[in-house]
Amino acid sequence: MENGQINEKNDIQNKVTQKKKKKKMNNFTITENEKNLKKIKKNIEESNTNISYEEPLPFDFLTENDYKKYDNFVNFFEENFSKINIKDINNKINEIKNEENSYFSNYLNSSDESDVEMIEKGGQHDLDLDFKKKKEYNKNLKLINIKKNKRARLNVIVIKKKYIDNTSIVEENVKEIKKNTIIISPLFMPVGTKCCIKGLIEEEVKHICNYIILSNTYHVSNIYDMTIFQKNKDINNFIRFPNSMLTDSGGFQMVSLSKRIKILEEGILFNNIYDSSIINKNMQLLLKDEIDCDQPIGIHLNQGTGNVEKNGDIEKNGDIEQNGDIEKNGDIEQNGDIEQNGDIEQNGDIEQNGDIEQNGDIEQNEGEDILLTPEKSIKLQNMIGSDIIMALDDVRPATESDIKKIEEATYRTNRWLERCIKSHGKKEEQTLFGIIQGGLCIDLRNKSMDFILRKKLNGYAIGGLCGGEKKKKFIEIINHCSNENNLKYNYLPINKCRYIMGIGYLMDILFCSILGYDMYDCVYPSRTARFNTALSYDGTLKLKQAKYKYDFTPLVKNCSCYVCSNYSKSFLHLLITKKNPVVNTLLTIHNIFFTLHFCYLMRVSIFSNKIDYFVTTALYNNFVIGYKNGNYKIPDSDIMSDSDNSPVNRNTNLNKQNENESKNNKTTINGLINICNNNTSVNETNEITGNYDYYGDNLKNEFSTKKNDKINELKERLPIWALEALKYANIELKF
Repeated sequence: MENGQINEKNDIQNKVTQKKKKKKMNNFTITENEKNLKKIKKNIEESNTNISYEEPLPFDFLTENDYKKYDNFVNFFEENFSKINIKDINNKINEIKNEENSYFSNYLNSSDESDVEMIEKGGQHDLDLDFKKKKEYNKNLKLINIKKNKRARLNVIVIKKKYIDNTSIVEENVKEIKKNTIIISPLFMPVGTKCCIKGLIEEEVKHICNYIILSNTYHVSNIYDMTIFQKNKDINNFIRFPNSMLTDSGGFQMVSLSKRIKILEEGILFNNIYDSSIINKNMQLLLKDEIDCDQPIGIHLNQGTGNVEKNGDIEKNGDIEQNGDIEKNGDIEQNGDIEQNGDIEQNGDIEQNGDIEQNGDIEQNEGEDILLTPEKSIKLQNMIGSDIIMALDDVRPATESDIKKIEEATYRTNRWLERCIKSHGKKEEQTLFGIIQGGLCIDLRNKSMDFILRKKLNGYAIGGLCGGEKKKKFIEIINHCSNENNLKYNYLPINKCRYIMGIGYLMDILFCSILGYDMYDCVYPSRTARFNTALSYDGTLKLKQAKYKYDFTPLVKNCSCYVCSNYSKSFLHLLITKKNPVVNTLLTIHNIFFTLHFCYLMRVSIFSNKIDYFVTTALYNNFVIGYKNGNYKIPDSDIMSDSDNSPVNRNTNLNKQNENESKNNKTTINGLINICNNNTSVNETNEITGNYDYYGDNLKNEFSTKKNDKINELKERLPIWALEALKYANIELKF
């Protein structure tokens, strides 16, 4: 009896256990099925990510003949100007002009003192300026105006070479050695803050950067003993870069390191982010060689340059009130691609907290105060030996609301420029650029230009922008400073280099170029590469995103860079997910190459008188296709217009209207097809031919309508400031 009860109890327990196991197994199966379904769904989504992808429009309005003519133009200047002594360049220009060369048929003038004197006397810009001067040209940089397409300029800039690769020299070919770098503007200058572009080796830099790269005096002077440059002749020979170098003065660090500086009339007092032993040694070298011409503050208080502080007055830290955090330029951030830790600033062109050692390391003995005066900045740049040097300026954030501080900074920049000019000891070997300040106030910009342009320098830069200002104000300032209809000295001279500092986004380069500027620099292409982002015509590609896992296409179709020729988006995505650091180098190569190639296409378009087509295509790719593909994010500040609270997209009825027009055209064409099909008699051949001709005309009309639809779509997407910029530049949107 007891055994029977025990067996029955065991049977019940076994059944319960089996039910539990079965239920658990079912639950496990359901869970696994759910997981599998999720995986399948994810794989389907990933495999379909590019189904809706729209390829950016090609720049096919540029024909093979256009490229050939442009390349012939470049080769002509290479052959005629790269191998001569730059002191003979005026004679060479005059010789070619007398031959009535076609490239000089639109010749305007060049950077020469006689031109400046003519402008000062109020003379017109003569297309046939006489260059019969017997004296030698005594500078290292020469700008030659070639032509304009609307307001966009195409200039040749000849810069005397400092580094020549001796390994390629053969005694018989000494005369064939290139003595000058031939540069065609507009151009972008990649930034190698500490002498080199982060992530690239020497061969890659030489291969990609065939014009100018930029370095920073503050960082270089804290890292390198200046005797290194002296023993190597200059920075070009030190890094073996065969083209040209530009050094910034260190003034920008007033913004990027604003928590660690005080502004004195004498100069900028830095609480150094580095161990100060190296820069102190460099300062002592200046004194030892008796080339530092620092004087008591009072001696620098120049009458007539405006708003001179009393001797010893100190602009407190409140003079720059951004607490070291650079305002994000939301109005020009086109893709919202601010990666983790905010290390990529939205303006792209601000060195932000990367100035505190870009690798994030702060020197153990940092914190000592270092005074950087205009004299020291120039003398340090003299020792570095770059081809173009910048005057030390008083830089204020573009978002500074206190007009008095902007005014003080503007006048101080003027006074510092005089000290820079006086201290510049290598005027025949290095070209000094002055920097126009004045914030967002046109009146102050005019005062700055009126003072600085009278110094007859060989180039001028626009500073104090790209720091968070409304894009509408940015466009107003750059338009005004290059507007040749302004009063004398209220616009940058046409015969000198025009440089806007801190410009790196493609759309910014585009708008500045169509308004008549030549040179731009920015850390953006290389820095954004270190955050797994690639540049494309339709915006930016964040390759860490899962949608690129099965995308086996190159970063940019038809891009001939090393990366696009050898790697797919999928492979780069894999490298990123595996945290392989080589991807940073690959993306840096692509981003710099791509930015430089964009400038090349723009130059060909200007040369071919097709700037309208180039602008329209570039804008459509970015603002329309980029938005559809998810590679362009409309900045919050552009969603509403600057003038009122109405949406930017004003042409809400245009698409409906164009759709109706398109339908009507299609109906007409279908009717014509039916007519043609019903008239096949041989006797009616002439009628049919006439109908086909008419049909062909309507096809053209339909094609034209599609173009108009695209243009209207683009106008809807463009923010107010962009439309205003196009108006300033006399650009007509057309395909």
